Amino acid sequence: MSPSTPSGFFAGDFSALRARFLAAARTAGASLVEYLHPLHGPDGERLATDVAYLGRNDARKLMVLISGTHGVEGPFGSACQTAWLCQNAPWQLPDDTAVLAIHLINPWGTAWSRRVNEDNVDLNRNFIDWQQAPPKNERYAALHDALVCPALDGAERDAATERYEAAKQRSGGYAGLAPVIEAGQYDFPDGLFYGGAGPVWSNRTLVDILSTFAQQAAEVVVFDLHTGAGPYGYPALLSVAESEHAGLDWGRRIFGPALSVVVTGANATTDTGIAATATGYVSAAVRKALPNARVLPLVVECGTLDGAAVSDAVQADNWLHLYGKVDTPLGGRIKQALRAAFIPEDADWQRTCLETALRHFDRAFADLKAIGGAGVEKPVPAAPAVAVVAHRDAGGPRLDERPAIEVHDIHKRFGPLAVLNGVSVSAQPGEVVSMIGSSGSGKSTFLRCINLLEQPNDGRIVIDGEEIRMKKAADGSAVPADMRQVERIRSRVGMVFQNFNLWPHMTVLENIIEAPLHVLKEGRQAAIDHAHALLKKVGLSEKHAQYPGQLSGGQQQRAAIARTLAMRPKLILLDEPTSALDPELVGEVLRVIRQLAEEGNTMILVTHEMQFAREVSHKILFLHQGKVEEEGAPADVFTNPRSERMRQFLARTF
Repeated sequence: MSPSTPSGFFAGDFSALRARFLAAARTAGASLVEYLHPLHGPDGERLATDVAYLGRNDARKLMVLISGTHGVEGPFGSACQTAWLCQNAPWQLPDDTAVLAIHLINPWGTAWSRRVNEDNVDLNRNFIDWQQAPPKNERYAALHDALVCPALDGAERDAATERYEAAKQRSGGYAGLAPVIEAGQYDFPDGLFYGGAGPVWSNRTLVDILSTFAQQAAEVVVFDLHTGAGPYGYPALLSVAESEHAGLDWGRRIFGPALSVVVTGANATTDTGIAATATGYVSAAVRKALPNARVLPLVVECGTLDGAAVSDAVQADNWLHLYGKVDTPLGGRIKQALRAAFIPEDADWQRTCLETALRHFDRAFADLKAIGGAGVEKPVPAAPAVAVVAHRDAGGPRLDERPAIEVHDIHKRFGPLAVLNGVSVSAQPGEVVSMIGSSGSGKSTFLRCINLLEQPNDGRIVIDGEEIRMKKAADGSAVPADMRQVERIRSRVGMVFQNFNLWPHMTVLENIIEAPLHVLKEGRQAAIDHAHALLKKVGLSEKHAQYPGQLSGGQQQRAAIARTLAMRPKLILLDEPTSALDPELVGEVLRVIRQLAEEGNTMILVTHEMQFAREVSHKILFLHQGKVEEEGAPADVFTNPRSERMRQFLARTF
């Protein structure tokens, strides 16, 4: 086994875990496929779920190992996968048996040290039937405000803590409250154990992987690898199911009383540390994805701290990403506590959990191979080069296409005051560019110049390959030479304003369909159908008949984003879209913008949300006194700023 100590398999960040897994998979002779994630990691690194497949493509017996369902737990699952691949090298397999290792199915969560994914979704609550209405958790709704409090201290925090402690006392402690909190909920996107509003990237990717690599199998053993529930240092072996099925009897035969079966349901209970009341588990998803196979879904769940301490760490991390600043001493302490709650820096814990998991793998794999008589084992031949998969909706700059926008040397003056002094920017299709800087640095003026809401005095603007033709006016300033061209180009550029700019006399639906009807000349029913789809995307399906004045600020901004998307723009400009919102409403708008980034929309974003800009942007521009003072990848600009002004700005804001 390599590295030389079990703890070596746990060490390092996302990139280190990934490098060790890929090295072990290549040594084993596995076929490798990387499923690219649309967002990047904290150091700008490319994120992906890697798949290693050992054996023949027509193998009828399949062993599946899944790591990183809850991102911050990823080091344990990664260590198990990597160690098992190393332990069995050189690999020999019968023709009818194969191994499928799915490494870090929630790569964003692992890279950013979050239990949830990029949308604050608990992946193990996301695998529900989205053709049906998601389940309600009314008891969580009553607790939400106590669990998610914007204030870190003071009267508001004291009141929330008092409500939470009272709820625990009524329930006999956190153990009595856990079935409510951890059951999952689908109404509060900023809340704990949020199940999402539809299948997230990791959900779709797992289904895609199983469809590609596992459909031929008739006998399947699946291990989903977790930490954070149960007694410290005890690696429980579980099988989670919504009802009895043939795979459970198979598991009981292999493992006997060492296997605990958890049948989930609204009033179900278990003493295993996990939530029997939850729905949407990976285990159910695998069985649904492989309807023609006998599937034994297994979970290795390694206990760490007591449930209340783990819950406190998760709550603090949720607060940090909603209202705090990650790159601060407090943020560092919260992150350290979260990691300690799921991957203790304890060599004995790591050795015990790893070695126990590997024994479970060996025992299940031996039984799997023996079904119908064990075949002759043959060396696994070396596999071809890595294949790369990018989903249709995957984001990221498309470098082989022409730029979505090129702006060269824009100048703008208001009388004698020079606001922009030669600002340039370019963005490829799918690229997200964030512009940051102090108030008055020219960011919003620059956005307004792009679609000529403000007339630049000089410079060139090229949108989707078409340059806006300008001419000199009598006073020497630049003005559009052809307003029909400007109107045509504006129809391809969407803009989201600070103050929403919805028509107050129109319903939300009417606001959205107005421009498609009159500018794009869409049919009314087609425009209405598209509007309803967009309202569902931004979480406002039930608000279509209401007027802007009946909505909260966050709802109005989401409606404004839907209105922008209705024009199917090539480029979206967002001018401080959260600046007019109360702090508790900011998150709901940022989640929609993050989704647009994941889907590959080209965006230029002016924002004061520094952590958000770091997470979603491919490029950062820092403006100071009308000039681009610094430009680069987020990891470079935020971690190693070159200019003194940028360092001063970050010290004040980040």
